[in-house]
Amino acid sequence: MTITQANVRKRDRWNSSDEDEEEFDNNHDDDLDEDVVVSIGKTTTILSSLSTTTTESTIINKKKKRTILQNQNNADKADKADHKKTGNNQNTVTDIMMKKDSETVDSKNSDDIQSLPLPPKVVKYHNPLLKGCRSVYDCYERLNRVDEGTYGVVWKARDIATNKIVALKQIKFDDIQKDESFPMAALREINVLLALNHENIVSVKEMVVGKKFSQVYMVMEYMDMDLQQAMKQSGTSPFQQSELKSMLYDLLLAIHHIHEKWILHRDVKTSNILVKEKNKGSIISLCDFGLARKYQIPFKALTQQVVTLWYRPPELLFGEKIYGPEVDMWSVGCVFGELLRKEAILRGKGELDQIDLVFQLVGNSDFECLPYNGTFQWKKRTSQLKKKFQINASTCWTIRQTFLDSNGFNLLSQLLTLHPKKRITAKEALNHKYFTEGVEQRRPLLRF
Repeated sequence: MTITQANVRKRDRWNSSDEDEEEFDNNHDDDLDEDVVVSIGKTTTILSSLSTTTTESTIINKKKKRTILQNQNNADKADKADHKKTGNNQNTVTDIMMKKDSETVDSKNSDDIQSLPLPPKVVKYHNPLLKGCRSVYDCYERLNRVDEGTYGVVWKARDIATNKIVALKQIKFDDIQKDESFPMAALREINVLLALNHENIVSVKEMVVGKKFSQVYMVMEYMDMDLQQAMKQSGTSPFQQSELKSMLYDLLLAIHHIHEKWILHRDVKTSNILVKEKNKGSIISLCDFGLARKYQIPFKALTQQVVTLWYRPPELLFGEKIYGPEVDMWSVGCVFGELLRKEAILRGKGELDQIDLVFQLVGNSDFECLPYNGTFQWKKRTSQLKKKFQINASTCWTIRQTFLDSNGFNLLSQLLTLHPKKRITAKEALNHKYFTEGVEQRRPLLRF
């Protein structure tokens, strides 16, 4: 065999192998394609299924997370809303309850609420020891003039801070004293009134001044009128016994208080006894202490030119200088008789005439007890007190006298005793049977 033949065979073999391979490839292409397709399809389906499952799972997870977050947010919002609702509901409930309560209070107590007074203004306390006396122009508004006495002029005024009505007593100065000194009587009165504190004694609140040295005022509680004016306005009919007992008892309380403080009034009379309305009745208060003076035991010499003439005791009319509380008790007896008859019982025109009227009323059997009794010669006279004041009189309206029982007459006679040492004291008079027996006391209803 030649080389060419061998090469041809080799070539054929290679060609045949190639053909066989191609044929094998062609024969197995379909199978491979199918397997591959199947495998690829499976893988793709698997992959697609995996991808779908993964995507679905991720989507589901996301949805779950979203739903969970939404549910949480919704729950939080719901809680907040519920809290707000409950809070609002509570607020609305409380508001409704308060409105109901206020409506019920307004409906039930509207009259009471309207009648309640406004809260008082806060008034700053003024200490005169540190800041001095206040100005009358800054504190009080003067309304009108009330009365004028020996030692001062009384004005009705209004407290600017509290709107309360007060009495301003302007102290009188002599022409010589206006720029040099202060009246001694005013100093005594201020001293005495500031030391006293009693329901039946007029109280002094403070001292105020004006622009001039002579403009000095005492601020006192305002009273409606004095007892003398009250008797005139009450008409000619006598007081009831219960009313007279109440007024006399109040006066004795005031006298007893000042005597306990070792003070003599020395000017007790109906015009120095003030009256004001209180608790559906009238109460009396002693005022005008311009002649008041401290006393002591043993008694010292004092001036005898005191006490208004109609109420002056006989020992002072005879010039006695050493005296004590008995001078006030004689004046109380004169006031007692004036309340019984609604007129002064001893209206003398001078000192001698006054002594003669005293002797006519109470007699002069104890004439020797009086000082300077040998200077004048007096007729012997017996007491006419029982004729002047009838006891247990059934015709009180015709004689114009308040009914007077035996106890009342006994008290009157002990007050109007000529001998000063035998005169009853204020303490003894308060414990007298006239106030403990018979008709009970009742506040008088005086006209204002």
